[in-house]
Amino acid sequence: MNNTIQSTSGTVKYRIKDVQAKGETSIILDYSFGRNNRIKFATGYKVHPKNWDKINQRIRAVSTISNREKVNSDLLKFSYEFIDAVSSLDEFEKQNKDILKLLLAKIIRNDYEIVKPISSFFDFADDFIKTKENQAKNIDSVKLASVTVRSYKQTVNRLKDFNKKIKYNLDFDSIDLKFYYSFIQYLESNNYSINTIGKHIKNLITIMNRATEEGINTNLKYKHREFKSISEETVSIYLTESEIDALYNVDLSKTPDWELARDIFLIGYYTGQRVSDYNGIVEEQIKKFDGREVFQFKQKKTSKHVYVPIHHRVRAIMDKRYNGKPPRKLNDPDINEYIKEAGRIAEITELITIQKTIGGKNETKSVPKNTLIVSHTARRSFCTNAYLSKMPVIDIMAISGHSTEREFYKYIKVTPQERAVKIAESSFFKN
Repeated sequence: MNNTIQSTSGTVKYRIKDVQAKGETSIILDYSFGRNNRIKFATGYKVHPKNWDKINQRIRAVSTISNREKVNSDLLKFSYEFIDAVSSLDEFEKQNKDILKLLLAKIIRNDYEIVKPISSFFDFADDFIKTKENQAKNIDSVKLASVTVRSYKQTVNRLKDFNKKIKYNLDFDSIDLKFYYSFIQYLESNNYSINTIGKHIKNLITIMNRATEEGINTNLKYKHREFKSISEETVSIYLTESEIDALYNVDLSKTPDWELARDIFLIGYYTGQRVSDYNGIVEEQIKKFDGREVFQFKQKKTSKHVYVPIHHRVRAIMDKRYNGKPPRKLNDPDINEYIKEAGRIAEITELITIQKTIGGKNETKSVPKNTLIVSHTARRSFCTNAYLSKMPVIDIMAISGHSTEREFYKYIKVTPQERAVKIAESSFFKN
């Protein structure tokens, strides 16, 4: 009989990345081994915190999660295959984080192309993007995820351009304040706006944080208080009720694409939703409660369920041009292009002064209001006009999905004069 006690390979546990997340958050595999050694690896799956069973480390039995069984089965498979693979390693390999992560990459991502441990910044950045792409395939809003992935790719490409042209020899150890100001100067010399520069800095910090969490980076100079994302306030317009009326009444029958974009935009306005929710509403989302028609939404960004009364103008749009159903979906870039033209025909052309910092220089110019209309203007216009119409803020938030009043008040676009008029209507100022 063999009385030798075989040491275990380690302990695999699953957790969610952010227990306070308002929407879905990543499911992380944690592996503890040796003395105070630990690695973590993204599984590619996400779940809302309320649907995560912390004790059993699985997704709860919730009828609205159609792929729950597959995810839970995959989590079990990942841990079993990983422990089995680790058991075949020698003692040195069992303590090597790079080898362990390579095993996880093969098991979870089915990624057999990795032939060497990740050590350089650009190797890690490319792998980070690859992970994000895999995650994007496993969440509801693939479109939102693809936009995020594209943003990271743009940042890494700008860093590669900077490294090549400046010959900076960029790596983890060289990412400090000197690099920070050199990179900003490089972007300014290429006429990038301050908000675009800020986006790239923000993305870089995210990549560095991930590398630090995974034990690949040990340089913390990027955490200096001066090493921060920069931004400036942009002009975010809203359309007044009279401008919404003009847009609703204008005849666009000779330009069907503009008409479709206008109709989708107005549905966005009268529902107060994000474009990812209001563009592509299907007939099955129309419900009836106490004889009143409402749209049912599960917001893609937050997973919140909201119910919005169908405005009589929305019903008229559907009945007049779409056989009583919501209009078909239109590509978001097309909405942004066509709604500007619809606004021009509707004579929403008041001049708006905008300021923007490009290439380190402040530029001021006036542009017609219609050129600033985008798909998100619909939601902002709803929130602002509903507030000015004295709809209770709690009711507006129930429709828009804002979590706090502070968040809501930062979002709406109300001038001091408009707020003064609204306050004047209160009982305190009336006779």
